[in-house]
Amino acid sequence: MADVMVSIVTVNYNAGAMLRDCVASAMTQCDQIIVVDNASADDSLATLSAAFPGCEKLHIIRNDLNLGFAKGCNIGAQVASGHFLLFLNPDCILEPMVVSRLVAALEGHDRAGMAGAVLVDPDGTEQGGGRRAVPTPWRSFVRAFGLSSLASRWPKLFFDFHLHEQPLPEHDIEVEAISGACMMVLRDAMEDVGLLDEGYFMHCEDLDWCMRFRSKGWKILFVPDTRIVHYKGECGRSRPVFVEWHKHKGMMRFYRKFFQHQYPGILMWFVAAGIWLRFALLVSRYALGRINQAVRRPWSEPDAAAREDHATRQSVAPMPSADRPWTGVLGASSLVGCGLLPLLVERGWQVAAFSRRPYKREETGPVAWREPGKLLTGSPSIPVWICLAPIWVLPAYLDWLVECGAKHVVALSSTSRFTKVDSSDPAEQALACKFAACEDRLSAWAQAHGVAWTVLRPTLIYGFGQDSNVSEIARLIRRFGFFPLLGKAHGLRQPVHAQDLATACVAALGNPAAENRAFNLSGGEILPYREMVERVFVAMGKRPRLVSMPLWAFRSAVVVLRIFPRFRKWSGAMAERMNRDLVFDHTEATQTLDFSPRAFVLTRDDLIA
Repeated sequence: MADVMVSIVTVNYNAGAMLRDCVASAMTQCDQIIVVDNASADDSLATLSAAFPGCEKLHIIRNDLNLGFAKGCNIGAQVASGHFLLFLNPDCILEPMVVSRLVAALEGHDRAGMAGAVLVDPDGTEQGGGRRAVPTPWRSFVRAFGLSSLASRWPKLFFDFHLHEQPLPEHDIEVEAISGACMMVLRDAMEDVGLLDEGYFMHCEDLDWCMRFRSKGWKILFVPDTRIVHYKGECGRSRPVFVEWHKHKGMMRFYRKFFQHQYPGILMWFVAAGIWLRFALLVSRYALGRINQAVRRPWSEPDAAAREDHATRQSVAPMPSADRPWTGVLGASSLVGCGLLPLLVERGWQVAAFSRRPYKREETGPVAWREPGKLLTGSPSIPVWICLAPIWVLPAYLDWLVECGAKHVVALSSTSRFTKVDSSDPAEQALACKFAACEDRLSAWAQAHGVAWTVLRPTLIYGFGQDSNVSEIARLIRRFGFFPLLGKAHGLRQPVHAQDLATACVAALGNPAAENRAFNLSGGEILPYREMVERVFVAMGKRPRLVSMPLWAFRSAVVVLRIFPRFRKWSGAMAERMNRDLVFDHTEATQTLDFSPRAFVLTRDDLIA
């Protein structure tokens, strides 16, 4: 790439330290970095300048006003001198070789004018938007009302515009659109198409540009062997209503600009009504959230004191002890980690806890906190590991585990690899395949490196008020006062407490009988889904109010619920499973790990974080 000039353009607005981290990840991968600041009020520019004093690659443009994303990108593009321009959000972290791989993709395909990378959450889950079809009014209607489940029968009619729910392709593919969070463009193509439409303040300008690139005959590529960690929404976190206003305003401009003359006027009126109704519901949610925070905090996220000084806490490490072995925990701030860390300390382990998320200052004893990929001071050997993060995060760290001296890896998977394989929701089918593929990859890696492995597959997890199952049911009950069910909801369940999973993880460590095996971990009691929900009501001190619905009504209710972030992953397929038995035998775990799970008896602590 020595003879190729690559410029990176980043538009900043109060991104804080994320801006510095973004630039640091890109510094060795490009020839020029242009930061266009839209009148930030925080210390992001000061932090950046202090990190790269006198850096010739770095150019900072300070605007007196917040001019918006599109105009900021255009200002940077007009200053950039690169033959390739990468437009990159300041809340993105590039993994190695991303830039060179994107350049190679553009150079290797005829009429390729734009390329995008795989955008992932900090836990490694692929985000929507990185690869997608154009969200036409009809496609948006299909997604909003959960009709994509019909795509298996009528794929062309009920196609969902998000492609991230499909397996990653093996090679570069042409797509209709990528995300403005990471867009590499060829200068010749940009000069042919023109700059971003400054009529958009933020959001949908990337879709607009993709439409214009394709109308000029330029291809848009998605490059699957690249990864960018995207800390989504970092810049707009303090002004959610402002962001949503411009997002919905951008949607209206996009639909009117490209689809006004393709759809009947009455349909466009419904589209407009739906957009602004969605905005009104979101504003109402933000308002209710602020009221709830002012009145009480039991159901809110950890407060500032719990998140304070994350970096400082990572530097605190226990005094080493030669007579106590080390164990590493990936995803240590997760639900199961709440019970696992104190248990490990109690059993005499020295614990190296790794997490990308802020974590509470719990009474966990001497625990060394780090970000994944960063070794402890003195680099002690860590022979045994427990992965509590989603199992698809693990492959990114397997080589690093070898460097740490790993001899045994215990990883949490899920019985969803079995229960969702025949789901009517394509996203759930893809998730089942993902679990199976990651288990197979762990097994193959372990065999190749002489490392033992153990996979634990829990069923429906609850506990500590942090789970996405029972606690989500409780939150919905608290918000609406009732719970919707499909028919009789007589499907059997075996909820398993997070503390029981933590105990199983510890029992697997150093246990030769558990090596190179997978275990299903289910709860100590079998009960119908309806009764499980009724017990949540009782634990909350409420009389059960269950509303039976037909499938179409339940799907409509899910559409409304998905407006709220906590319920965004709900789908009609969940309703269908209410009447299916999801029961697993844990006899092998009992015999090998002395696994003795508790009955489903809820306490207040199980429902409130």
